[in-house]
Amino acid sequence: MFSKKNNNFFYILLIFLSQILIFSCEDEFVEPQLSILTNENIAKLQLAADNIIRDYNTPGLAAYIAVEGEGAFTITRGVSNITTNEPMSVNNTFKIASISKTFTTEAVLILVDQGLIDLNKSIQFYLPEIKLPHGADKITVRMLGNMTSGLFNYTDSLEFFESWYATNGETGYTPQQLVAIAGNRTELNFTPGTKYEYSNTNTVLLGMLIEKVTGKKVRDVLSEKIFQPLGLVNTQWPLSQFLPYPYTHGYTYSPYTHSFIDCTNWNISWADAAGMLVSNLHDLQIWSKELIERNLLSQNSKNERFLWNMGGYGFGLENHNNWIGHPGIIEGYNSQIWIKPERKITIIITTNSAIDLPAQNAMAAFAKILN
Repeated sequence: MFSKKNNNFFYILLIFLSQILIFSCEDEFVEPQLSILTNENIAKLQLAADNIIRDYNTPGLAAYIAVEGEGAFTITRGVSNITTNEPMSVNNTFKIASISKTFTTEAVLILVDQGLIDLNKSIQFYLPEIKLPHGADKITVRMLGNMTSGLFNYTDSLEFFESWYATNGETGYTPQQLVAIAGNRTELNFTPGTKYEYSNTNTVLLGMLIEKVTGKKVRDVLSEKIFQPLGLVNTQWPLSQFLPYPYTHGYTYSPYTHSFIDCTNWNISWADAAGMLVSNLHDLQIWSKELIERNLLSQNSKNERFLWNMGGYGFGLENHNNWIGHPGIIEGYNSQIWIKPERKITIIITTNSAIDLPAQNAMAAFAKILN
């Protein structure tokens, strides 16, 4: 039996605990969790996709949008084949263009972790046989990865692209031929390490470096070090100009006939390690997670990936207003992969035309809505 004193203590304790419960419940609802993928925002995203198809020269668009804790959804618009009117599909493979750089540079960092590559060493230490302009002995592997080498971008050569277009995209190139376009120039664009300037030459050289230190083809190293460990069954370095089925047809535009030209099977060996890969939205979802978590890398290489230079470029990744990822532009295809870590948003977009950069404009519209 409780004494009167004990009863008083018991009642006081009950009142105290009830106050704690009330305060804790109040705290729980003071800051409600903001929702990003609201019905209103989803409707806006759908409308933005409609506007891209209406306003830009692309037969189709496919997109994946996800917010951790809220779910994900896909958008498809238009057709993947204008001859058959087959609709765009999230399962189709497509050329990911410069998103390939994110794979090549990750492979380099994996090899750094294995002791096969030193980021601080000159590229000419590893590839002395490659002719490069005066001053190139100061270009380190790191400078190639973060686009501060000063090497001329071979795809800026009008003569190069005119010769490729003249054969309707049939001409094939070796990485040595591509690098020679920059290597035969007498001077670098600037002193290595002093400026940021995007150059496909950098990543082609990194592909050559991968082959030199491993004795294997870049495609085999990518498969062994990245595709297989992550289960990327739809991502590959194509062995011919033909895409694996099912695929989205890519189109360019003829100013003479004012109509689309199917350029799906044009030879893009000129892109090499800077833009050769094909993938699909499913695999790029997996890859987007790796881009942020960097689970295949050591802590040092994880840090290296996110060392943003004056241009907002890390080691094979871009950072625009805290959106981390990379664009991809190649004849017939425009793709985007971006993640906003602090809000846990992922956006992946592909269009089957690069004219007027429809995927890039879709990304701008989507980001504005979700921000």
